[in-house]
Amino acid sequence: MTDTGEKKEKPEDLTTTDQAKTRRATLKKLGRFATVTAPTVTLLLAAQTKPSKAAPSSSPCAVESSRALKTARAEIDTASILAGVAALPVDEWRYKPATGLEQQTHIGPYAEDFRAAFGVGDGVTISTIDAIGVCLAAIKALSEKVDTLEGELKAARHRTAA
Repeated sequence: MTDTGEKKEKPEDLTTTDQAKTRRATLKKLGRFATVTAPTVTLLLAAQTKPSKAAPSSSPCAVESSRALKTARAEIDTASILAGVAALPVDEWRYKPATGLEQQTHIGPYAEDFRAAFGVGDGVTISTIDAIGVCLAAIKALSEKVDTLEGELKAARHRTAA
């Protein structure tokens, strides 16, 4: 009971509909760019408070990349990136048990080789955005090669047909 004589409802007293409304209201409080996980929702429901500033997503798949957030811009030589990819060692590997990291098998380059080939990274980690950028640059270079080869093939076919 409250000071006014009203009975205060406990979370277990709420109906399923009321619980759903409470969850929706709490999620709205999180804001647009918050990382929403079950523990976050549970804690916010328990505290019934809004964080002062919602933390940006820590997902390795979500990388801030807007032009509005960047200062430097330089063209890259996609052909040299493709050459770097072609020369980059890509192996099957697992983390050493002493690292405490998961022991599943991975396929990919080593950070030291990635830094040497492309000049980005710290030689210990490979940034997701750098890996994506290198892949996209290599794809662009391959696309340009395919376009050139298709043009040459079309010209050769035209010559032999004549």
